[in-house]
Amino acid sequence: MRTIIPCLVVIALILCACSSSKREVVEAPPPAYQPSPESTPVRVAAAAAPKTVEVQEAVKRVFKDAAVINPNYNPNYLPGDFNGDGSQDIAVILKPVKLDLMNQELPPWLVREPRAKRDPRVLVRIDKDEPLLAVIHGFGANDWRDPEATQTFVLKNVVGSDLKVHTVKEFATANSGKKLPRPQGDLIGETVQGTQGYLYYAAATYSWYDPNTFTGTETPPGVFHKPRTK
Repeated sequence: MRTIIPCLVVIALILCACSSSKREVVEAPPPAYQPSPESTPVRVAAAAAPKTVEVQEAVKRVFKDAAVINPNYNPNYLPGDFNGDGSQDIAVILKPVKLDLMNQELPPWLVREPRAKRDPRVLVRIDKDEPLLAVIHGFGANDWRDPEATQTFVLKNVVGSDLKVHTVKEFATANSGKKLPRPQGDLIGETVQGTQGYLYYAAATYSWYDPNTFTGTETPPGVFHKPRTK
């Protein structure tokens, strides 16, 4: 009897251990696979080509009745990322309609004359019927089409012929071996008064690049739109 009792105790302990081991396997299965969170989708699709009615709406949004698209030029608008912020902008050749509004004391756009050597802070007046190049910068998900896209530069004496958008790489290749500025985005190549050159954005304003006269000095920055705050 004394021999049987210890044997029964040992058997009971073995059975309990086996039962506990099986319970642990059942209650603690391997963790299921958890996929890593997806990053925010990046817009990779090319922006749709601008339509004239869309460009007219953008001009109306910024200039109200002060200016319209100039019908005497073809093309009279060009899309591109001219300030290099990843949002598509639109450059539009304008015709002034109401000079009092175009020359108002505090216009909601910035008037610049890239080909003139002058202080950008000096007020530049717009003349009757002169062709102007307005660059409306893109904003938000809809770029220059966005209702909030109102940051605009109005450029004097830069409307010429053969206007074409060039990437920075294309610009550098075409002018290899020459002194070059550091444009922040796409450039507009054209011929103005017999001189072939490029409009480009750098140092918070638009400047003119003449391959034959450029010395390597950027135009000093003037007053520019401050970042949006909420």
